[in-house]
Amino acid sequence: MREIRFDRFGGPEVLTLHSDAPTPVPGGEEVLVRVAYVGLNPLDFKIRDGSSGMSRDLPLPAGTGRELAGTVIGAGSELDEAELRSRGLAPGTRVFGMRGPGDRRGVAAEVVAIAADDLAPIPDEVPPEDLPRWAGLALAGLTAIATVHDTAEIREGQTVLVHGGSGGVGQLLIPMSLEAGAAQVWATGRAANAERIRELGAVPIAYDTGDWQEELRRATGGRGVDVVLDTHYHSTFLASLDHVAEGGRIVALPSLADLSPARERGLDARVPGIVPGRGRLDRLVQGIRAGRYPLEVSQVLPLGEIAEAHRRLEDGHTRGKLVLDAQA
Repeated sequence: MREIRFDRFGGPEVLTLHSDAPTPVPGGEEVLVRVAYVGLNPLDFKIRDGSSGMSRDLPLPAGTGRELAGTVIGAGSELDEAELRSRGLAPGTRVFGMRGPGDRRGVAAEVVAIAADDLAPIPDEVPPEDLPRWAGLALAGLTAIATVHDTAEIREGQTVLVHGGSGGVGQLLIPMSLEAGAAQVWATGRAANAERIRELGAVPIAYDTGDWQEELRRATGGRGVDVVLDTHYHSTFLASLDHVAEGGRIVALPSLADLSPARERGLDARVPGIVPGRGRLDRLVQGIRAGRYPLEVSQVLPLGEIAEAHRRLEDGHTRGKLVLDAQA
């Protein structure tokens, strides 16, 4: 089968397509999935270039990618037919999900073995052309749940600023914040993406055509916001500290974010930790079916164009999700 691997840390050029990779053998509680699409995330290039904590002690060569959509084609020895049916994971079932934090194998391959608990079935009514969106849902969705509910603990009536409102995670942070009871959400993004941010329910603040800090200051009367959700961090974290209202908090999404500047000022600063599992994946399914989480896929590229996909990820201006077609 075909699989993307890298044998050293570095730029996108280290990613190579191997056509002679062995088909994996599933562990006892794993299922075998024929991958249709692979969702891409900034975490992917941070693992690839060695800057992520998940790169530490990573055996090389290694695969890449964390989330997928595909079809169950087999299972390990501890999952008989009855068990698979009870989980909704019988062979032939379309599924989506992501590898748990302790599983550092990639998913950018034609076939993968993955823990059954890390998958959920895709509803039957989903048309084939909508599968790329499901490939990009798990990591962004679980990150958004952990950010809004576990870490920011957004409450009824609070005001929220989302940095990166048109990105993959940002497009879920906005509706989830409103769902949690936020009275007002502002979201930064490029002017070209302002209408998309409005569609999601937030007030757009264009950072490329104006001063986002001044605009937020005017909008809040200088008070700031109760919660800042910062998907960008490097270019926004320090400046955002001036816009956290008294008693508020700031959540930086990168796992290696340095929170000390905020804490030195007495601010509540936190980093979310993803909680995997079937229950949360099913929660995302319910949100998608109800139309509450309209995640957008900006582009689908063939598996062999993984290096170009990573270049676009690193550019930092991707709208919604980038996805790979694992069978193309």
